[in-house]
Amino acid sequence: MSKKKFLQNINKKLIISCQAVDQEPLNNVEAITLVAKSVIEGGAQVLRLSQVDHIESIMKITKLPIIGLIKKQYDNSEVIITGTIREIEELINIGVKCIAMDATTRIRPADDLITIIEYVKNKYPEILLMADCSNKDDVLNAIELKFDLIGTTLRGYTKETKGLDNISNNYEFIREILELTSIPIIAEGGIWEPKQVSELFKLGCSGVVVGSAITRPKEITKRFYNYLEVN
Repeated sequence: MSKKKFLQNINKKLIISCQAVDQEPLNNVEAITLVAKSVIEGGAQVLRLSQVDHIESIMKITKLPIIGLIKKQYDNSEVIITGTIREIEELINIGVKCIAMDATTRIRPADDLITIIEYVKNKYPEILLMADCSNKDDVLNAIELKFDLIGTTLRGYTKETKGLDNISNNYEFIREILELTSIPIIAEGGIWEPKQVSELFKLGCSGVVVGSAITRPKEITKRFYNYLEVN
């Protein structure tokens, strides 16, 4: 599938994130595949997936567009989303056409961001890259590096943006970055209600990612109990 066709297929679509890593109860190939199957039967049109074995399994049950990534902890870096060329290669080798990666300005575990982008564009020109950003500086850098998609994924997950992952802060941030570029903006983070998805599309987002509110029963349950404790 060409870059243009992929972007057309995901434009103005709700993207469902089905991910589980580390000690999460659903970090199991069979379990996460069943979660993906459930959201597909519910009408999902685009998926955001992590971990090679999980993605490979889910690819066997669907032909939907997939935004793929690998989450991995490194001792020398806070970057955990597709941080190296090696992980890029692993995703390409299983057929992922769109790869999401940490595009913050933080110190990286090995390859610097410019090196990774140049490597992919030169060796795999038909692969799309999504920049997972946290702030305006990340977005400006992603624009300069000519990423194909820009997401708000890491807002609230860096030291500089801690506490800014609620949806009201994201709205202000998204309005600001939409004015900076024509690159498709993908909203992600703090989205719990269908109304919010609709509002984000009306703002001008090309896509909206929802994960925890749909595919993470542990987080959904905790949210209910946390609400009850303060009300």
